[in-house]
Amino acid sequence: MTVEPNPLDGIVEGTDDGELIDEDYTGDPEGDMVDNGDNIFSDDPADADDDIIEAGGGNDTIIAGQGEDVVDGGDGDDLIETGNGDVMPDLGFPNDDGTPAPGFPFGFAADEDPENDRDSVDGGAGDDTISTGDDADTITGGTGDDVIDGGIDDDEIFGEDGFDRIVGGEGNDLIEGGIGDDTIYAGNDPDLGLDQLNIEDDGSNPIFPSDPRPDNGMDTVFGGDGNDLIFGADDDDELYGEDGNDTIDGEIDDDFIDGGIGDDSLLGGQGNDTIEGGEGNDFIDGGRNADTLNGGAGNDTILGDNGADVINGGEGDDLIDGGTGDDTLNGDGGNDSILGSTGDDVIDGGAGNDTIDGGNGGADIMSGGADRDLFVNVDAGEVVDGGSEGDDFDTLDLRGSVQGNGSLKVVFTNPDSDGNGFDGVVNYFDTNGDQVGQLTFTNIEDVIPCFTPGTLIATPGGERRVEDLKPGDRVITRDNGIQEIRWVGQRAMTGEELAKATHLRPVLIRQGALGKGLPERDMLVSPQHRVLVADKKTALYFDESEVLVAAKHLTGMDGIDVVDVSETTYIHVMFDQHEVILSDGAWTESFQPGDMTLNAMGDAQRAEILELFPELETVDGIANYASARRSLKKHEAKLLTQ
Repeated sequence: MTVEPNPLDGIVEGTDDGELIDEDYTGDPEGDMVDNGDNIFSDDPADADDDIIEAGGGNDTIIAGQGEDVVDGGDGDDLIETGNGDVMPDLGFPNDDGTPAPGFPFGFAADEDPENDRDSVDGGAGDDTISTGDDADTITGGTGDDVIDGGIDDDEIFGEDGFDRIVGGEGNDLIEGGIGDDTIYAGNDPDLGLDQLNIEDDGSNPIFPSDPRPDNGMDTVFGGDGNDLIFGADDDDELYGEDGNDTIDGEIDDDFIDGGIGDDSLLGGQGNDTIEGGEGNDFIDGGRNADTLNGGAGNDTILGDNGADVINGGEGDDLIDGGTGDDTLNGDGGNDSILGSTGDDVIDGGAGNDTIDGGNGGADIMSGGADRDLFVNVDAGEVVDGGSEGDDFDTLDLRGSVQGNGSLKVVFTNPDSDGNGFDGVVNYFDTNGDQVGQLTFTNIEDVIPCFTPGTLIATPGGERRVEDLKPGDRVITRDNGIQEIRWVGQRAMTGEELAKATHLRPVLIRQGALGKGLPERDMLVSPQHRVLVADKKTALYFDESEVLVAAKHLTGMDGIDVVDVSETTYIHVMFDQHEVILSDGAWTESFQPGDMTLNAMGDAQRAEILELFPELETVDGIANYASARRSLKKHEAKLLTQ
């Protein structure tokens, strides 16, 4: 008996004309057909409908049907569907048998045969549309702008060249977008409506309890070259933007996101996410829960949102906002702006000239790190360390630090560790003068004060705050021993007034700026307030052992500067004659009335002084209230400051 060879070669072949290849297609030269039970490569009846289809050129429509098919679309804009198989996920939901669970009135049984529809599809050249349905498929889009839907279960999808739209579907998929600006949905197609399997693992979903299947959507996505748009959807995904300006949204659960090279927008969404910005100027928003966010190289904007986040700016001039929660914020290199917002935050500016804002509320611990740092919006209960490395000159800005009508006082305890700044505390007081809080600072070179009358005046009973003195109190003077105060006056100035009259801004005299450790602490005085100067230059230039110099004329000296404050109060103390008194350990003048000073006063204060000293209504009376020392003019004072 002669056995005729089987004419079939097991491959359903198309032509270059473009055709419909389905179970009714009869154009194969050897007579192979789709789902005809003529698989010649296996004797297993279960494999009878496992087809190999090579469509060839042209714009083909290929419906592979049942079985584990291998489809090559070839050149042209092809539409490829490999069949739905059992249309069941390999894992049942919410249980393996699909029975409902509390909060889940629906269910899906597990796929009884998870390997009966595992397809391999190559779209080839052209703008292809590929849908594979059930089971773990391998899809290659090829060149062209492809639309790919992996369906359910664990697929491997490769978009390759072109602007592709890829949907991974249910299952733990591996997706590589390839070259081009791709849009990738690791989960189900959002155009099909709400994905009922996208449920937060932690039970935060307002409708459903925690996800009973936290392992059926753990996708790995690589965007490849190009400006990609990637969505992670349900479960713990790994999403890599790679090259290009990518937008990646992890959506729900605990995702790992890496933007790669380019100016990326990276959103963590719900879950404890880890996000790497990579190179480029990235925008990163951690979203809900406790995230770890790393900006990498570039000038990044990083938002922690809520949760106890850890944020590292990396190299570059970064903008960091911790949001709500107790955050750890590190600027790393570059000139960073760091906002703690609410919560008890730990902030480290790192190298660079950083601006650190403690935010509203919370007991923050702030460190500037190396170089010139600025601390703003600070409050009681916080700890500030300016740092001592690099180009070290750190500023503590206390403007806006006082709540309501309270007050504060800066107390310098000792020079800092490197000798060019100070350590100290800021004490906060309520309207009754009771201390209500304290801020501690170290390694600070400049303090911009707010409302700080607090100059200490030497009295027989010890030092007293100038704002606590009243007429009749006794004060130690340089020339006449102990003298009684005859009059005390105050002039409060608002920030608006100081902005209009900048020549009235106060002068800050740093501890030790006058020599020999004087003043003993930082002292804030009015610009006209005169300070006693006694050194070799006074004798050389003026033939005087001691002279008085207005504070504004001493600003050429190290440690003496006009400062910008939000408000201040000037307090005047007057005696029977002009005196030199001890203020914060340094000798300064008491109030000396004159034509200009009296005319600058309000009517009530001027009347009060004239009632005490009626002789001041005359020119001779004013002349007799002589200065305790020679007072230098501006050009004379320059000789002392050069």
